[in-house]
Amino acid sequence: MRAFRFILMVLILTLTTVSQSWAYSQNSILKVDDNLENTSKLLPCVKALLNEIPLPSGSHLGKDSQGTLTVEGEKEGRIFFNVILKTTTGKIGDPPIYLRFVKVEQIDIEKVLEYAKSGDKIYIEQYITNASQRKICAPSSLTVT
Repeated sequence: MRAFRFILMVLILTLTTVSQSWAYSQNSILKVDDNLENTSKLLPCVKALLNEIPLPSGSHLGKDSQGTLTVEGEKEGRIFFNVILKTTTGKIGDPPIYLRFVKVEQIDIEKVLEYAKSGDKIYIEQYITNASQRKICAPSSLTVT
């Protein structure tokens, strides 16, 4: 009987700890979401270039565009970057699809646009190897037309 009480007490303590941990993680998730929402008001840290011509963040890019996409940092010259294409299947209720090109120094824009449709978004961000190097800024974004 003593062993049963001991096991029951350990089980109750474990469940209490897990539920407190879960409640804490839910509060943390809300804080992260609030922070992500606020980052949409930040300026991009990188400048995208198509054939060495700057593409301002928020601009439109035709599906038939050609050339080489490169990126410059705020203080650095050319840098490694990630390109993320956010597209959909076109079916209502389906989640978005993200196609990622990671750690590229330059990329033929046709490789990205091959999978894009009009209205899709392209996000460009600096590639970082260490999370402590992350800058608080928004990715550069383009809309496919």
